[in-house]
Amino acid sequence: MTENGEMSSGRGSMRDLTIIGGGPTGIFAAFQCGMNNISCRIIESMPQLGGQLTALYPEKYIYDVAAFPKVQAAELVESLWKQAERYGPELILGETVSSYRKLDDGSFEVETQSGRAFASRSVLVAAGLGAFAPRKLPQLGDISELEGHSVLYSVQHMQQLAGKRVLIVGGGDSALDWAMMLLPEAEHVSVAHRSPEFRAHGKTQQDILEAAEKGLLDVYLNTEIKGIEHEGPALRNVHLRSKSGKETTFEVDYMLVLIGYISNLGPLAEWKLDLNDNAIVVDGHMKTDVDGLYAAGDIASYPGKLKIIQTGLSDATMAVRHSLSYIHPGKKIKHQFSSIKMAKEKNK
Repeated sequence: MTENGEMSSGRGSMRDLTIIGGGPTGIFAAFQCGMNNISCRIIESMPQLGGQLTALYPEKYIYDVAAFPKVQAAELVESLWKQAERYGPELILGETVSSYRKLDDGSFEVETQSGRAFASRSVLVAAGLGAFAPRKLPQLGDISELEGHSVLYSVQHMQQLAGKRVLIVGGGDSALDWAMMLLPEAEHVSVAHRSPEFRAHGKTQQDILEAAEKGLLDVYLNTEIKGIEHEGPALRNVHLRSKSGKETTFEVDYMLVLIGYISNLGPLAEWKLDLNDNAIVVDGHMKTDVDGLYAAGDIASYPGKLKIIQTGLSDATMAVRHSLSYIHPGKKIKHQFSSIKMAKEKNK
């Protein structure tokens, strides 16, 4: 049974659009389906909605979404779902789509790895970066005993790090954002980056360097992790070595490794779609090289694409809008302002 109580065994009920992926792009696509009076379902491989936002950094603040000076990732997902759920999208969680086939009548059937099949008139792939795994520190060898305990690749609960000594490894936006967020919470924060300069946004770099000058945290640039000492799953000491050969050792409770992710399309790579740098090529209507099959968000590739949440929401709007011509061939599509639509719904 799906989240909204509908049976989802067998081939499933016909929907206008099947959305593959329940991250911000997929959720907003479901809202756009409601705005355009078409039915949809979301199929998400994780046990909850949100994609990377929920799986990797639910408590991280996001600053570049319109109308939100700052918003926690989990709160953004919750707000997006509240916006979409009023239209009752079918929700299938914990299922990974493995294949699709286009039927003689132009409709689609997607099948999950568990063998369940779902029918729809069109399909939108909004699977983010596809399957992804955090980059690790190969020089440390097998540290599986520590992973998830004292070595973390994401922060699920910031309270876990409160009052602790934390070393953040990385120099991108995520690493420096977490360093600033943890300053008032952790006992001490250190940042180690293997390059001579950070890769994060200029303002964030400035904030980190100013905090370091004030002695609020320690920064180690041009420095790599040489080794660690631990007792069971608990970290004790970390050994750093700079490119100049200087070695530093200090005590830590947690090491937060934020050096990026390795992504792949998983089963989607076998769909024989036009790909560019591990992303699905789309045109200006978000359509792939298969009529009726669209892509949006980080998994979509087109000239000038920016892989940010805001762009994904725009992609979703475009994809749903242009899918109407495929779902309702020959029907004139009229644009309707949200304020007018909501007023009509309120008066029903």
